Amino acid sequence: EEATGTWCGWCPRGAVALNWMDNDYEGYWQGIAVHNGDMMTNADYDNGMAGAINGYPSGIVDRGADIDPSAFKEDFLQRIIIEPNGIITNGAELTGSILKVNLTVAFQNAVSGNYKLACVLVEDSVTGVGASYYQANYYSGGSAGSLIDVDGSDWANKPSNVPDSDMIYRHVARGIAPNFMGSPLSNTSYSAGDTETICFEFTLDPSWDYSKIHIVGMLLDNTNRIDNASSTTIDAAILE
Repeated sequence: EEATGTWCGWCPRGAVALNWMDNDYEGYWQGIAVHNGDMMTNADYDNGMAGAINGYPSGIVDRGADIDPSAFKEDFLQRIIIEPNGIITNGAELTGSILKVNLTVAFQNAVSGNYKLACVLVEDSVTGVGASYYQANYYSGGSAGSLIDVDGSDWANKPSNVPDSDMIYRHVARGIAPNFMGSPLSNTSYSAGDTETICFEFTLDPSWDYSKIHIVGMLLDNTNRIDNASSTTIDAAILE
């Protein structure tokens, strides 16, 4: 989860970090860009992130300590080797603009404590028209060094305010349910092999590209760290 905003001139560093993580670890990693103070802001998610970060850009891996996006890889490699206690399966039903999601967690180990599930919608490849979709860029001109993206482009060679026509925003958080901290499971202890399902509902904005949306499930443990997560397209979840 990365805190970002179009107004933040250092935030291209966060976008580039997420792009490189996707490039290197696709299928094992899900980036979520939580916007602040711009047209892509989701208030509930933004407010939740405010208590977890100290500035922009920054981020948290599995709800750990606030770090710079350049440290995402190091934190991720430490977390990925830890066996998860639960595996989440996404199911969904789409009727018009109403998306109903069910997250089913299958416990692999016995656990106790206050485990929770949260559901997030992330839209990839978001574009927009107007100055509000320009991205501030403090790397422009090269005085802050190079910032090389996965496509080989250097943000040092881009203008100080990158126009809307040149910006594609990825991993954009569109919603989180029921809230940043998740919905408590019904029990405080589970054995290996136990399952539980929690349902969530979203109203999709007609301007969103449904084919570019991922449903992300998060299993939070009793310390509020993310034990494990899931990520599927809407179509894949409907097939479940």
